[in-house]
Amino acid sequence: PFRLRALLRLARSRLTRPNLPNNSYHTSGNKMAKNGGEPFVPIGERHALEAELEKLSQEADSVKGGSSEQDQKRLLTALERSLHIRRQLHSISSPQVADACHQLCEACNWVATQMLNAEPLKGALALLKRAEQLTEASERDRAITWNNLACYYRRTGKLRTAVTYLERALAIEEHVDSADAAQTHLNLCATLSQLQRRPEAIMHAQSALIRMYETLSPLMLNGQLSDVSDGDGSGGENREQVTVLCIAYHNLAVEYEYLKNFDAALTAYTSGLRWATRFLDETHQIKGILRTAIDSIKAKTSAGTLRTDTGDDDSWARARKSTDDELNSPGSSRSA
Repeated sequence: PFRLRALLRLARSRLTRPNLPNNSYHTSGNKMAKNGGEPFVPIGERHALEAELEKLSQEADSVKGGSSEQDQKRLLTALERSLHIRRQLHSISSPQVADACHQLCEACNWVATQMLNAEPLKGALALLKRAEQLTEASERDRAITWNNLACYYRRTGKLRTAVTYLERALAIEEHVDSADAAQTHLNLCATLSQLQRRPEAIMHAQSALIRMYETLSPLMLNGQLSDVSDGDGSGGENREQVTVLCIAYHNLAVEYEYLKNFDAALTAYTSGLRWATRFLDETHQIKGILRTAIDSIKAKTSAGTLRTDTGDDDSWARARKSTDDELNSPGSSRSA
């Protein structure tokens, strides 16, 4: 009878015990969060962390965009601490943590692109690797970071590694229909050109042209892109897209020059200049680059002579560098 009563009590306890799933509770450090919600933080500690978070936000805003090394260090330190606090206050999958990851990723990419224009490059790589760790929740942030990693490896002469990162970034941008895909095509064009892979470089320059026509055609039809002669100063972002189109024409022409197809090169240079003349200011750098290139080709083809010496190759390399610098200048750098 005693054993029977014990068995009955055990059976009743199992019937009345709530059937909780294995993942009803998860840990965050030594704290517990119920049903995937926020981690448990005592109310006093939560208020203190929220107050610190507000101060860190003000600190980051005050130094954002600063060019000094001290400002950049303060920005990164504030955002790293903010991310740490948000992970204490919210679940890993929360919008608050995702936003903190995005802000820190954006800052790491921005500071790294500043370093790519100076020294040391090693510091840029560390920041870009940190940014890569923060992109799990954002494909766009990942594509931008991989583009900047490709710029780093191109600067250090590791061209095949740069191509790998650019191809990964392009796969994301083509999938999400990103407007940044055209610039990635142009970065691939320039890198493949350095590897002497001319047909692939031409293909990516042409792909960039197609992308830009898909972007600009609706703007022209809707009246959102007006001729520079109209005196309308609006549409600055749209005119930047025209600049990318002109650079695509320039890069395509450079590849044709390398292959000694001067007629095709002249056609591409002229098309780029036509767009630049119609939509960009007279002082825009790309206009001068295209005019110089056109004059150079006309000089080569005049009187039926074609100069193919090494000096010409050097001049094409300098022209390519000028357009690359414009595409990747601090004012138009790829940032998250």
